[in-house]
Amino acid sequence: MASPSHDDEDEELSDATIQSAIDELLPKVDLATTGVKKFRKLLSKHLGGMDLTSRTKFITAALTKAINDMEDNESDEEASSSEDEAPQKTVKKKKGGLQAPKELSPKLAKFLHASELSRPQIVKGLWDYIKEHDLQNPDNRKEILLDAKMKKVFGCDKFTMFSMNKYISHHCHPFPPLDLSSKSKKTPPKRKASSKDDKSGKKKQKGTQPPWRLSDALADVLGVDTCARPQVVSKLWDYIKANELQNPNDKREILCNDKLKKIFDNHQTVTMFSMNKFISKHLLEKV
Repeated sequence: MASPSHDDEDEELSDATIQSAIDELLPKVDLATTGVKKFRKLLSKHLGGMDLTSRTKFITAALTKAINDMEDNESDEEASSSEDEAPQKTVKKKKGGLQAPKELSPKLAKFLHASELSRPQIVKGLWDYIKEHDLQNPDNRKEILLDAKMKKVFGCDKFTMFSMNKYISHHCHPFPPLDLSSKSKKTPPKRKASSKDDKSGKKKQKGTQPPWRLSDALADVLGVDTCARPQVVSKLWDYIKANELQNPNDKREILCNDKLKKIFDNHQTVTMFSMNKFISKHLLEKV
């Protein structure tokens, strides 16, 4: 197929052109690891580097149609060569890649009424069932809402038309574990012990600070004798708000009552920014 030039993109990038390119490219692609986005990039390269972003919806529908049509084409080829057909083992050797029959898990074999099927056959069988029982989400046609029968096979409530391939692979020989992650998980390298680690080699938890023994004046306001600095500030604000000590005309200004004056060096007012410098002298020692 001749690759269309960019100058002729608007004229030559018809639905028929895209459908033909998909038909040519599909047998070379492993659908278990290729989603629509990746397939679109391969298709763009196949068509000479055209930007196909705006045609995603059509490509998705055409890709599904091509998978279904592949089963019909395979049946026609087998019928035309039935007289010269070799024994079963020889036939299996001639088929490879996407067309190779796969041994199915007992659950999927029972569902599709076959012990071995090619991937296109599996996909077509599932889509026939999905459409017959109207299992596509009406608000998002890419999402499949599994009924009780399909849940017994796949063990989930729903999957998308793209993640479905991973579920299929799990039920085809050699039955790899189901992996729904987009990237493989790598074991992080061992971290060297640092001065922030305790003697056991465990890293200290972030955000935890030791409590302090409080002055009598601060303890009287907070109602506790010991407290970590972040909680001191938090409890002070609880006290200020509970006693309505913020200036109504300027919420940043604190109007000190008799208890707060003992903490804030007898100031009549302090700001929310300056109050912290008075707190330190009331934190006597770490507990």
